Amino acid sequence: MEPKAAIPEAWVVSLFARMQAIFGARFSALWADADLDLVKRVWGEALAQVQPDDMRRAVMLLPREKRPPDLPRFLELCEPVPVAQRASFGPARLPLFERADAATVDTCMTRMRDGLAPLAGVSPSPQWAFDMLLRGTAHNGRPLGAEARRIATDAVVSAAGRACVADAPTAVRARYRAVFEAAYRARGGVPPSRVPGEDDEEPQEATL
Repeated sequence: MEPKAAIPEAWVVSLFARMQAIFGARFSALWADADLDLVKRVWGEALAQVQPDDMRRAVMLLPREKRPPDLPRFLELCEPVPVAQRASFGPARLPLFERADAATVDTCMTRMRDGLAPLAGVSPSPQWAFDMLLRGTAHNGRPLGAEARRIATDAVVSAAGRACVADAPTAVRARYRAVFEAAYRARGGVPPSRVPGEDDEEPQEATL
């Protein structure tokens, strides 16, 4: 009969020493009537089926135990943790990757620069917020949620939003101005006076 796989006896001895330090005489009492060599061999064989990371986590949990664990209880502590609970045991270990060579880095950086090139010199504009509030729906046609409406309103009443009204084409400027003023009123404020270029359109009403 071939011997069963087992972790090194020194590991079991080290584990027992740690539990002895944590639980004192209560741990020793578990094996008062047992053959200690047999106990270590049985533990070594059982722990051979446990992943090293799971065993390390079980050792970290020992101080939380109210009583010294026997083998079945320690194996329970070694059970793999569901993904949703792993954060409490420290940061996940990233897999090791080979360092990219200079040519690969240059290629990736070139692709990034090419992808960002169309955005060079483009100033951010809150026009999307005006259009979304005028439309009253998202691009997919669904009604705007409270959070989407709040974010759009923040953009509309910002300094950039006011500038967007002033710079808007004549065909939409009055509607943008109505959205701008409605956003201020929705927050209980008074819309600021108009800036030059906004005085030529008939005022319109908008609701948010």
